[in-house]
Amino acid sequence: MLLKLMMSPAGLAFDRWMVQWFGISPLCRVFARMGGFEPRPALLLEVKGRRSGKTRAAALPYFEIDGRLFVVGSRGGGPVDPQWVTNLRADPHATITIARKPRQVVARIAGGNERADLWHKLVALVPTYAQYQTLTTREIPLVIFD
Repeated sequence: MLLKLMMSPAGLAFDRWMVQWFGISPLCRVFARMGGFEPRPALLLEVKGRRSGKTRAAALPYFEIDGRLFVVGSRGGGPVDPQWVTNLRADPHATITIARKPRQVVARIAGGNERADLWHKLVALVPTYAQYQTLTTREIPLVIFD
């Protein structure tokens, strides 16, 4: 019941507001607990919709490893990338807000040895991501913000 409310348009709007002003995503905390890992700090990602051109926002847990700030496009191991990843592939310019501070960034998908290294360190921190990878045939993208 609570998850259904949190996934409603009003619940998602509230979650984005919480991230923008307090850096806390109640929804990410619920998913973390369901996944069996510690909740992470969250950022607000704003991207341009590839078809509509409208600004789309997503609250996402983020990681900083070896000086690289990134988010994971896991979608819980679903068969397709999240829409925000698809939008960033079309236009990598975005705005992230962390601790009430918006910042213009250019996103890129980690590949090759860089991805392998980050993935190894990520799953050591949050083993649930390794399980998500077993649920899908796609390579879960790690989106780095430069």
